[in-house]
Order: sequence, then C-alpha cells, then structure tokens
Amino acid sequence: MRSARWVIGAAALASAHGAAAQPTSASASATGSATVIQPITLSKTSDLAFGAIVRPSLGANTVTVDALSGARTITGTGDAALTTNQTVSRATYAVGGEGGAAFSITVPGSFTMTRAGGGETLPVALTASVPSGSLSGSTGSAGSANFSVGGSLPLSTATVAGDYTGTFDVTVGYN
Repeated sequence: MRSARWVIGAAALASAHGAAAQPTSASASATGSATVIQPITLSKTSDLAFGAIVRPSLGANTVTVDALSGARTITGTGDAALTTNQTVSRATYAVGGEGGAAFSITVPGSFTMTRAGGGETLPVALTASVPSGSLSGSTGSAGSANFSVGGSLPLSTATVAGDYTGTFDVTVGYN
C-alpha cells in the first residue's frame, strides 16, 4: 500500500510541476509604418462665363458652355441669339499633390445665379469634364492635373434682362 500511495503522490507532484511549467503569457512584435504624401491642392484658373445672350422673343432656349471644349451653343425652340461682345469660358482648375496619386472631383449638379439689382434667378446645371483623375509624376514627387466645368442655363421670354452672377464650390480629394 505504501508504494501505491507513493506512486499517486509522485503523479500528483509531477502534474503540479507540469502545470507550473506552462507559460502564463505570450508576446509578439509588430511593425508600424506610414506613408506621408503631399497635400492635395486645387486652384481655379478661369471662371464659367456664358457671355452676352439675346433673350428669346418667342419660345425657350438653353445656352451651354461645354466642359471639354469651352464652346458655347444654343438649342431649343426659341429665337435667342448668342453675341460675340463678351468673353465665354468654361471654369478651369489646376490640381497639385503627390505624383501618381488618383483623385476624385466633386461638382454640384447645379447652382443659382441672381440678377444684380433684383431678385430674379437663373438655374445653372453643371458638368465636369471628368469625374476623377491621376496626378502626373510618380510617388515622392510633385504631380499636377487639370480639369474643367461647363454648364447650361435656360432662357425664356420671361427671363429678365440683366447681369447674373453666382458661385459654386468644387472639391477634389485623394482616392
């Protein structure tokens, strides 16, 4: 009986020693990293200008300044006319930042122009030349890109003559 007790005691002692030998914590290393890039910039180089337009005496027209070409056209059933005595231009922008980086362009769908000296308004639908782009150059160097915004506005016999202006915000951001 003595030897059976000794075997049980030795087994219990070995078991207790084995449990104490098991680790109670563990550790591992990780590496941190970051890539710092140049901030993205946006500057306007020209405004959206529709120029002078003769209001229709009959029907309705839409005047458009094309986002890609800057060409001004008139469509519709009215007899409105385009004049050549004022500058016509699409809005153009220059983007700067990290070379090779992709970016997106956010342009509002429309904005409103208000007549100087009055409360009359003209809605302007906006269109960007592209929805996104990539900056020239490669990572670690400065990059650049350009894009433009065109628009269209409706004219009718009820459109009040005068100078109309308004503003809109364009935003670019890294993808």
